Formats: sequence, structure tokens, C-alpha cells
Amino acid sequence: MIRTVIFDHDAIFCADGSLCRGADGFIRACAVRFPLLLTSAAARADAEKLLGRNELAPLFLDILTAAEVENPKPAPDLLIATLGRIGFLLRDRNPVQPGECLVVESSGTGIEAARRAGMRSLAVTHHAAAELGGADFVRSSFEAADLDDILRRCRA
Repeated sequence: MIRTVIFDHDAIFCADGSLCRGADGFIRACAVRFPLLLTSAAARADAEKLLGRNELAPLFLDILTAAEVENPKPAPDLLIATLGRIGFLLRDRNPVQPGECLVVESSGTGIEAARRAGMRSLAVTHHAAAELGGADFVRSSFEAADLDDILRRCRA
């Protein structure tokens, strides 16, 4: 069962700062059902600016950056910190467990970090698909990512 979705900055934004094709719809579909967080190797201010420009800022509970942890990907540090932040923000008596998180990534190091953190992963292949084979789900684009299908498979 998935209870939160963590998006990586590079999975949803192109190099020019525009949203990747289909990302807006997928993010909005996730936001209706789950709390969302964003992780980023970029500075927090840059990530906030891009979310604001694309009218997505209200959909995300928080942004965590690589500067907030000691070890970068593929270490799971940023995702573990994100899990702690979601627990703090939601103040839920039934805390979200790693296996209840879906991490949306576009890099092999991000997929490895999700695996090490015990989280499920959706790889969106903006880059070389071969390095994303370790993901639980691999899709060619956000348009090819069926949220209901992914959720069904997570319950199986």
C-alpha cells in the first residue's frame, strides 16, 4: 500500500526548468490521493521557484535538498530524511513506513537510493533506460505511467 509519493526534482523538470511531458497531470493525480514531497540536488530556492512557476507549490508539503544530508545518492540519506519529515508534518500516530512510499526518479543512483531505503520506485526514462532496470516500475514517460495500475501492483 502506498501512503506518500516522493518526487525527485530531475524526474519532473527538464534541464530548461519546464515540466517534463505529462508530469503536471501525474503530479496532480498523485496529490489528490497522497501527500507529496520533493527531493532535489538543486538549491531549495531554485526548486521552490520552479514549483511556483508551474503552479505546483501548493501540492507539495515540503522540499528536501541534498544539502540537508551528509551522503548523496545512491546513499538513502535524503529519502530517509524525507520519511522523517513526512512523519513530522503529518503527525500521524501510524507513521509512514519506507515500503509505503513511492519514489519517482529518473536516475540509476536515485533508484538505488530508493532500494536502499526500502521504498518502491517508479523510474521515468528521460535518460538511459538501461540504468533504471532496478526500479519496481519503469515507464517511458509520465503519460505512460498509470497511477491506478501502479497502486494495484503495489498491493499485490
